[in-house]
Amino acid sequence: MDYLTLPNVVLPNLIFLDLNMPIKNGQQCLMEIRNNPKLKDLCVAIYSTSSSEKDIEETFLNGANIYVNKPNNFSKLREVVEKVLQLNWQYHTSNLNKETFLFRI
Repeated sequence: MDYLTLPNVVLPNLIFLDLNMPIKNGQQCLMEIRNNPKLKDLCVAIYSTSSSEKDIEETFLNGANIYVNKPNNFSKLREVVEKVLQLNWQYHTSNLNKETFLFRI
């Protein structure tokens, strides 16, 4: 978060936030991003091992663009990340809806 708020920093097109990060979790980072005028329009992908409806609903309501269930091995995670990067983000940045929010491969 400190890096993203530096003056003159080139912002990324997409940020992946793990829901269960230490110190500051993904939900807290997401809320910080959405409440910062400089960052509020960034595309945010939440990824987590959690399939909890509560987690999915909360991240949707707090403005994440997509929710990805994190696979349990690295090669599958890499595959999922590649597919997310290839998405047509138009569907995930305007008219957000639950049907396109939960990413499934």
